[in-house]
Amino acid sequence: FQASLASLGVSMGIQLLFVYGQYVKVGWSRVLREWFPVFIGFKPAVDAYRVATGVKQEAGQNIDVMQEMTFIKCIEMFAEAIPGVLIQLMAIATLGKDENGD
Repeated sequence: FQASLASLGVSMGIQLLFVYGQYVKVGWSRVLREWFPVFIGFKPAVDAYRVATGVKQEAGQNIDVMQEMTFIKCIEMFAEAIPGVLIQLMAIATLGKDENGD
């Protein structure tokens, strides 16, 4: 449980830093507004909606919405999904073993 929580925390932390870097030149109100979907786990859906509706890159943003979605997906994969699989595999591998290793 602690390892899963840690990987989720690392994923959210990296996403928050990425969103800060993307929107800091636009203003703090926009940074805070973009942090909210990260906190509730809704950022991928927000990004997918922006890509599907063709939202254009704003002045002050470093990258466009398609690249933003790609970076967020990569962050989720390497900081949350892959560690989650490894944690589950370790749990399965140690399932049924008692303290003596039998």
